[in-house]
Amino acid sequence: MPRSLFKIKGLGAADVTQILAMAGFYTMFFLVTLYMQEVLHYSPVRAGLSYLPLTVGLGIGAGVTTNAIPKIGTRPLITAGALLGAGGVFWLSRVPLHGTYLSDLLPGMVIMGAGMGFVLVGVQNAANGGVPADKAGLAASLITASFQLGGALGLAIFVSLTTSRTHDLLATHAQPSEALTLGFHRGLLGASIALVIAALVALRATNVRVVEIAPDAEDVEMGPGTEDNRALPVPAAG
Repeated sequence: MPRSLFKIKGLGAADVTQILAMAGFYTMFFLVTLYMQEVLHYSPVRAGLSYLPLTVGLGIGAGVTTNAIPKIGTRPLITAGALLGAGGVFWLSRVPLHGTYLSDLLPGMVIMGAGMGFVLVGVQNAANGGVPADKAGLAASLITASFQLGGALGLAIFVSLTTSRTHDLLATHAQPSEALTLGFHRGLLGASIALVIAALVALRATNVRVVEIAPDAEDVEMGPGTEDNRALPVPAAG
C-alpha cells in the first residue's frame, strides 16, 4: 500500500471515524443482546426479533443521507449520525434491572439505527472523495478494514470494562443480574463516548457534496469535481 494514499485529504479522518463508530455500534449489539438474554431472559429468537425496529431506523437514516449529500455534504451528516448513535447508545446504557422493551430498549435502538445509517453511507462516500481512480480499490479496502477493526477493538475494550465492573460487584456479593446490568452500563457508556469522539474526528473528513448514481451499476462514471465537490457513486439506501 503506497504511503501517498494517506496524504489524500480526509481519507485518514474517514477511516478513523469508521473505526470509532463501529467500536461503539458493535459493542451495543453485543452487550444489549446479553442484557436481553441474561437479565430479561429473552429467548435467542425474541432477542433477534427485537432488533427489527433498529433496521427500520437504519434504512431511514441511510435514505435520508443519500438524498441529503448533494445538499449539505457528507461531513455534517456523518457528524450528526455519530451523535445520534451516541445518544441512542447512551439511552441504552441506562437500562434498569427490570427493564421493558418499549420504554427502555426500543427508543435507544431506533435512534442508534438512524445514526448508524447516516454514518455508514456518509463515511463510504467521504472516504472516496479525492481518491484517484487507480487508488479507488485501495481506499475501499481501507474503509472495509476500518469497519472490521473498529468492531474488534470495541468488543475487546468495552467488553473488558463491562467484565471488570461485573466481577468487582460480584466480589461484593451483589446479585448476578444486578452485577451484569451495572457492568453493561459501563461498557455501553464507553461505547457512547467512542461515538462522540467519532463525531469530532468526522469534522476533519472530506465534505463530499455531489453524488451521482449511475443508471447501470456495472458502469459507474466518476464525474469531475473540486476538493469538496465531487461526483461519486453512493451505496443504495437500506
